[in-house]
Amino acid sequence: MKEEHKHKHEPGPAAKGEAKQSEHQPAGEEKKVKEPPAEQKVPEAEIKLLTEELIKAKAEARDNKDKALRAMAEQSNASKRQQKEKEEFIKYASAEIARKLLPVLDDFENALKGSINTEDNFVKGVKMIYGNLKEVLEKEGLKKQDTAGRVFDPHLHEVVATEPTGDAKKENVVAVEFRPGYMFKEFVLRPAMVKVFKKTDEEIKEEKPKEDKAADQKIEEKEEDN
Repeated sequence: MKEEHKHKHEPGPAAKGEAKQSEHQPAGEEKKVKEPPAEQKVPEAEIKLLTEELIKAKAEARDNKDKALRAMAEQSNASKRQQKEKEEFIKYASAEIARKLLPVLDDFENALKGSINTEDNFVKGVKMIYGNLKEVLEKEGLKKQDTAGRVFDPHLHEVVATEPTGDAKKENVVAVEFRPGYMFKEFVLRPAMVKVFKKTDEEIKEEKPKEDKAADQKIEEKEEDN
């Protein structure tokens, strides 16, 4: 029983170490703590150099950003151009084929003009072929011009002859269509070959005195006002 009581009051290893450490440390002396070294002052020349490098780096970053944005814009524009060209190609791909087939349409129309037996099976077959060909081309965008009674338009018509007229209202009006013109969608595939009315010399001579009289009348009215 005495031995158990003795072991209970014996200090442990940690306590012994603390006791030894306290023996070597003088009484009343506090443990010294290491203070961090004082902050070293950066030279002004180095600060200036770092500032200049920072400004330069920011400028380069802005330039690189601008270059990247320009490259993206150019790529986008190029892509849009390619898409537009592709759409234009698809839109007008059949225009050249239609142009080459126009003489065939002319031949069909000339063959079906005049006195023909519309009840003949051969004529019926020709008309059917012509109708089918015309329908296919019209679906692609071919459209025949309407020139009857229209005023001459250099973009739509090709004048190959003139016909004199005394009627001033018929001046430059299409008189005869020799060959039909065709549009393909919104542009002229082939201009119409036409004859237009032109005023005769007598009509022009008659108009000149009228213009001279009107001019003289205006001069007289001005003189009276003064």
